[in-house]
Amino acid sequence: MGLNNLSENVEGLNRSTQEFIEKNYEYYRLSIFKTLTKGSTSLITFMILGALLFGALLLVTFAIALFIGSWLDNLGLGFLILGLFYVLIAVIVFYGCRKTIERMVLIKASKDFFDND
Repeated sequence: MGLNNLSENVEGLNRSTQEFIEKNYEYYRLSIFKTLTKGSTSLITFMILGALLFGALLLVTFAIALFIGSWLDNLGLGFLILGLFYVLIAVIVFYGCRKTIERMVLIKASKDFFDND
């Protein structure tokens, strides 16, 4: 009787372990799918908004450059001044805000990746 009972317990343990592995596999598959889907959605949204904002910024830039150029009676100088302004902004962002931006992206990405709801 004792040997038969032990054999049934081992078989039950084997089945439970196999079920646990299968359920764990399914859980992690769904978790990875959710993370990839959220990342893809965020990337597509960012690209669409980025393209629209880039177009708007381009038109506003042309308008400002034309305004400055007509104000100075030299269109080329208006575009040059605005171009130098954007270079100055880029340098300030690169050297002044790079660590802050990296930290914000890391925090946002880790919340999205490790959040299990």
